[in-house]
Amino acid sequence: MKYYYEGRVRFSEVDENQRMTPYTILNYFQDTATFHGEDAGIGIAHNRKQDHAWVIVDMQAHIYRYAAFNEKIRVGTWSHGFRSLMASRDFSMESANGETLVLAASDWVFMNMKTGTPEVIPAEQIEGYGFDPSWKIPEDLGKRKIRIPENGEEQKKIIIREEHLDVNGHMNNAQYVRLSRRFLPVGFEVHHLRVEWIRQVMEGDVIVPIVGKRDGSFYVQFNDEQGEKYFISEFSE
Repeated sequence: MKYYYEGRVRFSEVDENQRMTPYTILNYFQDTATFHGEDAGIGIAHNRKQDHAWVIVDMQAHIYRYAAFNEKIRVGTWSHGFRSLMASRDFSMESANGETLVLAASDWVFMNMKTGTPEVIPAEQIEGYGFDPSWKIPEDLGKRKIRIPENGEEQKKIIIREEHLDVNGHMNNAQYVRLSRRFLPVGFEVHHLRVEWIRQVMEGDVIVPIVGKRDGSFYVQFNDEQGEKYFISEFSE
């Protein structure tokens, strides 16, 4: 089924221009996906009993307009298909009068949290969420895989603290985007975003940011100290 959540943009969710940021948009999307699971009876507590969790692996989003402080919004999410190990989930954010603010596409895996490996998605999950191939967003939001430019430059290392973590003890998905934006030029307004979460980051891990630019877009990649990738992102105006 399609699932919708209505909200109002809080003061704590906006920047100095009193508008949402990519970080807060992503928080709304993952919160709405979580509410979808809770209301379907297959939420966090249910999955934890079986040592399972849904983990996002990529997202492509187009931001048509940033919602402003005190604005009423409607966030929607739905699945248009399940494969053996992966589910495709789309998102929308609309204003109170139906104006499309953001569209996003994403892929998720059903993870065994004890082994750290994906598992075949159970029938109860597919039946609980439901899906329809016709619900797939027709807009081209970009490819899943991101190639960072070869001219990327290493930046100051980041140590992951407790405040970066989520309920699973890993760095929250939106935190990757929040930390990445610090490497963008002042005044750079993001309207298209592509992200890949490759490996989970834990408290105490050290992130080595690599920042590059190509055709007006900025790329931020997070590596570990051995050069293995954690995360890749592309920000475009």
